[in-house]
Amino acid sequence: MVITKKAKNILLPTLLTSIYVIFIYFFMAYQVKKGLLISIHEISSFNVGTKFLCDFISSLLPVIVFLLITIVQKKPLKEAGITLKSPILIAVLFSVYLVMFFGNGDFTIRGIYESFFYLLIVAFPEEFIFRGYLFTAVDREAGFWAGAVISGILFGIPHAFMPSILNGDPPWEFILSMMSELLGQGILAGGIFALLYKKSKTLFVPVLIHAILDYSGVLFAG
Repeated sequence: MVITKKAKNILLPTLLTSIYVIFIYFFMAYQVKKGLLISIHEISSFNVGTKFLCDFISSLLPVIVFLLITIVQKKPLKEAGITLKSPILIAVLFSVYLVMFFGNGDFTIRGIYESFFYLLIVAFPEEFIFRGYLFTAVDREAGFWAGAVISGILFGIPHAFMPSILNGDPPWEFILSMMSELLGQGILAGGIFALLYKKSKTLFVPVLIHAILDYSGVLFAG
């Protein structure tokens, strides 16, 4: 069976992103088993170093790996959305995020790390890997909807990991949990972020909107 160049250009990014998703699962399970899992609301000066190390391994290190893959493949970073197009919108969204941080009024280690966490540990890595890298590759070869669905599925699956690991769910419940995340947290949310990325022509717009939505939970919870 001959695999066409178009198929390879879809399969390779999908495979690499799938490996990343599998890595996330096992690293989360390892953190739980070793007692290294630190809630964002439990951060203090005593455990922030451990928290950052775990977050770096799970989120920032994979970004570095995917950046290197992009560079090795001799693809410009602008193809992954690393551009400053839509600068006014970027500035407005970043200003909103800053207003949220100062409006929260928590300038402790925990409060500062929360703002850092939702922007640079959650939003940027997820948008870069699932939209900038995977969606872009599939969209280029098979169009928007194929890119949105494939990247959305892989984006949604990890959202079921932590609850299932903490609850010790059996395999069948774990699979059901993953399936329940595919539509809302996966394809629907991922498709919206992909559309924002396509329309703005920059990854920073979905990154900032993603961060604002996640960080707003801190304000409303307070």
